[in-house]
Amino acid sequence: MAAIPDEFGGEFLNWFQERTEATWSTYPTPTLEEFVARRMLGCEWQPGTRWLGGLSEGRIAEVERQWRASFPPDYRLFLARLHAVDRPMRCLSGKRLPHDALTLHDETSFYNWLTEGTVIQERLDALVEGLQFDVENNGLWRASWGPKPATALARAERVRELVSAAPRLIPIFSHRYLLAEPSQEGNPIFSIVQSDIIVIATDLRTCFLSEFADLLSFSRADARKESEDRVQANYADYLAIPFWGDLCEG
Repeated sequence: MAAIPDEFGGEFLNWFQERTEATWSTYPTPTLEEFVARRMLGCEWQPGTRWLGGLSEGRIAEVERQWRASFPPDYRLFLARLHAVDRPMRCLSGKRLPHDALTLHDETSFYNWLTEGTVIQERLDALVEGLQFDVENNGLWRASWGPKPATALARAERVRELVSAAPRLIPIFSHRYLLAEPSQEGNPIFSIVQSDIIVIATDLRTCFLSEFADLLSFSRADARKESEDRVQANYADYLAIPFWGDLCEG
């Protein structure tokens, strides 16, 4: 296997595309029976998945204007080279096995900024809605948010204000978000589900190597351990990120 390029640039993204598409070309078709046999929920790639190819600089600028966003340079490069894949993942959902309680459905992996605006907006809305849920159901309220309002409506509005004022996050795949502010290379990636907020990678390169280790024929455990060690070395900086860093402490 060719050496992994050291920098998150065109060479790295070419390597990443070649490795992932080679794996997808021989991927088995995910079936309900296979999911059940492994007794697992979750998602699998579809065989033959390929990258769509990049967006022009003009198209990226249009997307930024539409979403009132400024993409960091490394994420702009990703959009210019790869952007998204050509088919959804197949996912298993259901509360319990047995077989008849489960169904297969499609889910987006990497977000297509040209065709999946509704899904992207849902991911952005989930940042607010997940915190609102935990405020009402799990006792979430940080002292830094000020006095806790007396009504659910007022609490929900306060959470919305806080997220609106916080540094912008960009959904990149699943419930993974890239810190967009300041707009610079090497911003961290968060996993966010309600108030369960974890820095999973120090930058996009580390994120891709650890999150997609199976596609790249790496040891997932080793890749995740390396990513976690990098995060821990910079953890004080992440705790200092306004709003999101305070939630990481919990």
